[in-house]
Amino acid sequence: MNMKFAAATVLGLLSLAALAPTATAADNGFYLGGGLSNTNFDVDVDGTSGDFDDNGFKLIAGFRPLDWLAFEANYIDLGGTDEDGLSIDSNALTASALVLAEIGIVDLYARVGMANWNTDFSVDGVGSASDDGWEPTYGVGVGVHFGSIGVRAEYERFSTEALNDQIDTDVDTVSVSVTYTFL
Repeated sequence: MNMKFAAATVLGLLSLAALAPTATAADNGFYLGGGLSNTNFDVDVDGTSGDFDDNGFKLIAGFRPLDWLAFEANYIDLGGTDEDGLSIDSNALTASALVLAEIGIVDLYARVGMANWNTDFSVDGVGSASDDGWEPTYGVGVGVHFGSIGVRAEYERFSTEALNDQIDTDVDTVSVSVTYTFL
């Protein structure tokens, strides 16, 4: 995973918050957003392990009824790989609750929920398969908001077991997103 990318993003968001003029608290309500993601897959196939990274995107829909609580659904294109006769393409739909700590225009938050993942596998000379499942997901994030507009950086994680437990994968995603709250 590109930890320099994540660290630079968090520092950039905090710098924006420090330089921003006085702003009001985030407005609660419905919000939509989208962003870019970088996903690291740590794959173990019957005792043989490897990892790869890929870029993708994220779509966000949420509702924040209270200053400290939000509910969110995300579609995440996790990317995949197409190397050495192995092709993998993955995506996930997540539903999470976010617990937020608001410090001026900065939101620190933790998320917990469920991820419905879908992965298509193809191995040259062997064939192809598709598998999906539900797994717990969790993560942390930081965001800044200026009225209805928000910018956030976050880390999310979940694990999968596919094809009758033959393929175990740890999925780590870092994303940078923009949201808009409808007032």
